[in-house]
Amino acid sequence: MTHTSRRALLGAGASAVVLAPFAWAFPADASAPRLYRRRRFKPLVRRSFRLTSKAGAWPVRLTEVTNLPHTAPGHQRRFALTFSSRTAGPPQGSYVLRRRGFRSTTLFLVPSDPGRRTYQAIVN
Repeated sequence: MTHTSRRALLGAGASAVVLAPFAWAFPADASAPRLYRRRRFKPLVRRSFRLTSKAGAWPVRLTEVTNLPHTAPGHQRRFALTFSSRTAGPPQGSYVLRRRGFRSTTLFLVPSDPGRRTYQAIVN
């Protein structure tokens, strides 16, 4: 039989009170894992999107959906997305990917060339 001390209960209650205000910042979205599936992006290769953030918006085109090293080919939850832009885009960071008929999806993008015209996002 386990026994929970009064000290443990008070500590857990105090933690809950301290952390409760932050719950809104990290909503539990049951559909979020479905947003990051290969089958969702693969049909959209060569399609245009907009990257948006508080700093602005940039047009990009999805150019590739590729396998990650040491991952089974075609894995639905582990892959790389490559985007290209005609002009220099934003610096490395988190951006919301938007397109008509496409649920907005946040991705962390890294420029993969010095001119910031090619970007990669790793979904893992």
